[in-house]
Amino acid sequence: MKRLAMAALLIIALSTGAFAHQGSIGLFTTTSAATGGDCDDTIGPYAEYEIAIVYFRSDSGPDGIFAAEFKLDVPPGTVVIGGFEPSAAISVTMGDLATGIACSYAFCTGAGDDYTLIGTATITSFLVDTPFQMRIMASDALPAPPYEPIVAMCDDPERTIVGVLGGWFSNPDGTCALGTEEKTWGAIKEMYKD
Repeated sequence: MKRLAMAALLIIALSTGAFAHQGSIGLFTTTSAATGGDCDDTIGPYAEYEIAIVYFRSDSGPDGIFAAEFKLDVPPGTVVIGGFEPSAAISVTMGDLATGIACSYAFCTGAGDDYTLIGTATITSFLVDTPFQMRIMASDALPAPPYEPIVAMCDDPERTIVGVLGGWFSNPDGTCALGTEEKTWGAIKEMYKD
């Protein structure tokens, strides 16, 4: 009975579009920022490390954005955010990465592209041989739902605000599995079989 209830919840989630999303704001190595292909690395202790913050458009997400608002959540006492360097296309930033930053482009950016660079965060880790994760989350300044990172679409004059997924960055290298494999109904049903 329990498995049947879980299967029913899964079907409801699928029918309401739980797997559809407006894109994501992810964390990637600076060498993979253009493709969003590497969301982990081995970060040595007491050294500055740069992480690219990138908007990734899903098939149903905005084709180009005017702005983004989010925060970088890091493990307390283990990682310090040193600063943020916005991409050259960003014209205005307000706030900070630790509590929430809003980044505005001078014009619609990323139309026709899968990835749009928002900027680069500099962090310092104080851990030696200890795995950790950082993630993109909703800004502390958001007064109402959606409580998730947001972007402003390029739909003039509305510039509709939509919630997006927040990405993860893992230390050490080899600990980030990008979810790109498609699943069939048969594979999902197989998970709940006796």
